[in-house]
Amino acid sequence: MSEKWKRAQVLVMVAVFLMVVLMLLALSVEMGRLSRERHHLQGVADAAAKAGMLVVADQMVTLAVAQQTQAALNPCVPDAGYGTPGATCTATPPPDIVPAWLNDDDRATLISPAMRTQVAQSVQTQLARNGYGPGDLEVQVQYPYRYHPADTEVRLFLRLRKEIQGLLAHLLGWNRDLPVSAETQQELPQRWEP
Repeated sequence: MSEKWKRAQVLVMVAVFLMVVLMLLALSVEMGRLSRERHHLQGVADAAAKAGMLVVADQMVTLAVAQQTQAALNPCVPDAGYGTPGATCTATPPPDIVPAWLNDDDRATLISPAMRTQVAQSVQTQLARNGYGPGDLEVQVQYPYRYHPADTEVRLFLRLRKEIQGLLAHLLGWNRDLPVSAETQQELPQRWEP
């Protein structure tokens, strides 16, 4: 085998090796980009879900304050001033434990259609603050999520999905976008067990 032939073989092997290395480098850059996008979208999802639950928390406080005001306006007097033997008062919960002041009607208010709309609007507003307008993301909001009236908490589930253009795929002529998604679940206590 001639020296020229050996050099040509080495040159072909180096060219193939460089192509493989460049493809691996491009793949690692692409995976890093996907990971960064996924991490960013997860932060956006967490912030939006917390914003939705903040609406629920505000409503819980409003309902609890109404119950506390009612309790303050009607103080319990053990014998009701009539000397009734054996009369007792029901103890009120600590004022700072909001779920303890909620009754079943209050809990029904927390999952009413009006509240669901407010939660969804709050999620959308937070998404807009993070630069995502209508049509930028596929958004799935479930509030209340897997709810049962006897549950100790009320939950919100949020799933965001978007597609980004794959740089490597684009360079190779594959015109397919890559899906990136994030999910989060937030919850608030709605019942208090002393």
